[in-house]
Amino acid sequence: MADNLFGDYIRQRREDAWLTRTELAKKANLSVSLIEKIELGTRPPTLHSLQILFDHLDVAPMFRRHILDLSLPGLFGPPPTAPSAPDADDLADLAVLDHPASFYTLPALTIAAANAAHRRTFPGLVPGTSFLEWIFLEPIAREVIVEWRKEARRCIHTVRQLSPGLAKDQGLGTTIRACSEATEWEELWNSKPRSDFDSDLLVRDPIDRQVRSLRVRLYSPEYPQRAWWLRRLVPGVGDQ
Repeated sequence: MADNLFGDYIRQRREDAWLTRTELAKKANLSVSLIEKIELGTRPPTLHSLQILFDHLDVAPMFRRHILDLSLPGLFGPPPTAPSAPDADDLADLAVLDHPASFYTLPALTIAAANAAHRRTFPGLVPGTSFLEWIFLEPIAREVIVEWRKEARRCIHTVRQLSPGLAKDQGLGTTIRACSEATEWEELWNSKPRSDFDSDLLVRDPIDRQVRSLRVRLYSPEYPQRAWWLRRLVPGVGDQ
């Protein structure tokens, strides 16, 4: 395990939840001493204690897998040997989808590729750009994303939950410094995470101004393995 990744992550999640060690210990029925040792890296967590802490810190399954993958390389098998960028076959997979879809990488939700419907729906969100940057720095994002504040807050806390080494990640640090120029950044960055978000995303067409509801669907490619995730935005049954 690199450095004290588990300990740093547990501390970060606890602080984001606005809990003291004593409060977390009471919720999780663990000793304050154990939590302190895990956070400081003087005692490695067992999988059992880690599961308990993840449960009481509301760490979603996809985030748990990501942190375990970072902390224990090879736990889920060897890393993907595929190219770091989507190839022609990958792009063809995206192209056959008639709703917005993209490949993105963690932790900054950086676009690796997007299909035509995605490019029309999110102008300026091009490969190499993170969704975090786009939603805070691209003016049209505030027009396209109907519930902008809700989605900006969700995006911030998603990135935070995917980034156990936030202070040491220079690339992500550069993105965060750029985004911090936005007026709402400090307020949303320091807000308490919400666990009641739904999977709907309201978007406004930048041309005809019509609003539609899309369901967010996330997939992690298993075969063949890839270094990115697939995000699909699917119209609800009654919205098609």
